[in-house]
Amino acid sequence: MIDSKSVSFADWRRLWLGLATFAALVITTVEAVLIQRKFDIFTGGFLSLNHLNGPGEIALFLSVSLIADFGITVLLVGISLWVFTKAGFNAKPVVLAVLAIAIIPVMAANYIDYQLQEYLGQAFDFALSYEIAGGSFIEILAVAAPHLIPVLLLVVGAAVLVAFAVWLFKHFLASWARLPPAPPLGRLMLRTALISSAALILTCTAWATLDSLENGLKHKQTAALFAALGEQVSDVDGDGYGLLHHPADPKPFDSSVVPFAVEIPGNGIDENGVAGDLPADFQPYTEGSEQIGRWAHRPNVLFILLESVRADLVGATHRGQYVTPVLNGLAKNGVSAPLAYSHSGYTAPSRYHILAGSLAHLRGRSTLIDDFKNNGYQVAYFSAQDASFGGRRFDVGFSRADVAFDARVEPHRRFTMFATPGSIALPYNVMVQKVTDFLEQRQDQRPLFLYVNLQDTHFPYHHRHVRNIVSDTALTRSKIAPDRAADLWSTYVNTVANVDAAVGDIVDVAKRLLRDPNPGIIVTSDSGESLYDDGKLGHGTIVNDNQTRVPLIVNNLAMEIVQPFGHVQLRDTLWRALQVESDFDRNPILRDNPNGEVFQYLGNLKRPRQIAATRLDGRNIYDFRTGLFQTTDGVWHKPDNLSEANKEIFQALVNLWERMLIATQAVEKNRSG
Repeated sequence: MIDSKSVSFADWRRLWLGLATFAALVITTVEAVLIQRKFDIFTGGFLSLNHLNGPGEIALFLSVSLIADFGITVLLVGISLWVFTKAGFNAKPVVLAVLAIAIIPVMAANYIDYQLQEYLGQAFDFALSYEIAGGSFIEILAVAAPHLIPVLLLVVGAAVLVAFAVWLFKHFLASWARLPPAPPLGRLMLRTALISSAALILTCTAWATLDSLENGLKHKQTAALFAALGEQVSDVDGDGYGLLHHPADPKPFDSSVVPFAVEIPGNGIDENGVAGDLPADFQPYTEGSEQIGRWAHRPNVLFILLESVRADLVGATHRGQYVTPVLNGLAKNGVSAPLAYSHSGYTAPSRYHILAGSLAHLRGRSTLIDDFKNNGYQVAYFSAQDASFGGRRFDVGFSRADVAFDARVEPHRRFTMFATPGSIALPYNVMVQKVTDFLEQRQDQRPLFLYVNLQDTHFPYHHRHVRNIVSDTALTRSKIAPDRAADLWSTYVNTVANVDAAVGDIVDVAKRLLRDPNPGIIVTSDSGESLYDDGKLGHGTIVNDNQTRVPLIVNNLAMEIVQPFGHVQLRDTLWRALQVESDFDRNPILRDNPNGEVFQYLGNLKRPRQIAATRLDGRNIYDFRTGLFQTTDGVWHKPDNLSEANKEIFQALVNLWERMLIATQAVEKNRSG
């Protein structure tokens, strides 16, 4: 028992710092488990952009985590302990109450964030989700609320139990010892401010120093709070960019220059701080016409969009068997383009690029769906995912199709855990059945444009409907890890083999029921996929061939595929082929353009992490976060250190992106006006 007459301010201080340390240890430990479980920060996982490498980085992350947590708990414990002491509460109930006050708010915020990530997907990004939801937080909350209610009830219940315990201790255990005398409030606040300020500085320094540390710390509430404060304090020119922002503010004392600003050509100011001022005589960026003329030839056309299927699987074997015999056959009788690329690693933008033939949203709201309808086609759109995912900005005209079916129609048949727009997916057998049912009942005499999307090859690459075709390995989601890369590859290629068979089923049933032995066929994928072969898992995390090179197979259409070929070229290439009279040679053509390039970007086109130009001889990349430029030999350089030839390439790439933003801004102003 503590005798209040024999204790001092030093005893109170030791109690204060001891409780704060204990609370910080609890928070750090629990958060580390949650972050690893959801984001694989220590081992790397699906869509993991930067995970911790080696014991050194892990130890540094845990140390900074503890410092950040201590910087907050020392404040919460100090204030609550001082209040309880002055109120004359007994020691033991106060210890319980103070720990609850220090731990519960932080852990509740973390757990709610964890549940949001669990429900909305591992790649959940609030800023992107806010944009996709039309700028409505209520829409996000409406989707997530059912899964947050149990969490909120748990938090409320815990708070009630703590309050009851304090009351119980105070009224029935009054004989417990009093707390040591508290120091003056001013002295306490000064010491707390010094400790919290030191934690803020150390946390912000770690945040700004290493991407892998930032990637882990941003999932901690205390570290994110300190980073927000540091960013606010260091934004001296008030342009929204401080020292912790990536990319960094090019001119910290000039608010007219900020990252991702739209250039004003020829004004002598480099508004975005990259590659200098855009010349006044710049060539405006343009895209294809919104007006699609009448076609001279109107064959039935099957368009099959795959999910996360790599180009190198076409013609590949696994354990002595061809992975894609159906695609191989289509390629043999047509064309398979080995140098076709997606512009973005994400599904919604890629789907839009393909069907709209647009990168910068300059072609109005029309897509291939409208092109075919305007040329007298019946349009049938079958998607294994939610066609609305991506919002209005990436709308491809699903609602304008004559027949429209997507995963929202039969959510109970999904193979995914959740039914959210970004998660729900139907298995290939359901899609084959739906297409078959439609074709069997079809009475329309118009030519048919049939769009089918298959989703089975998305992470985690296996579900209960997948059959053993080229492998009997079926790695479960919980076992996907770098040390199981070989088993993961077997799992993935076996699912690709199932999807390939489904493509064959769709083509066969379409030929039979349409009574057309030679319909036009196009097969491509929204993106590729990394499977730890480049240290990553998933897509949309880096710009490389694994994640952006896609299969493109054309059959029975006189399309001229010019490599390197980007998704946005497909709409106009198909349109040009259908302008030819019906007695033309329908074999597609493949040729190379030594001067051609495909523009690619990582993230959001207006605020990308990277932009790239992929040519026949390689890929050039500019990274906005680091300010470095990668030449085709794979080496990163500061732009000032580039050779004259590479400086011109760097300048052209940045200027192309700047011209896109100018064109997009002009279109958006016209539409809003």
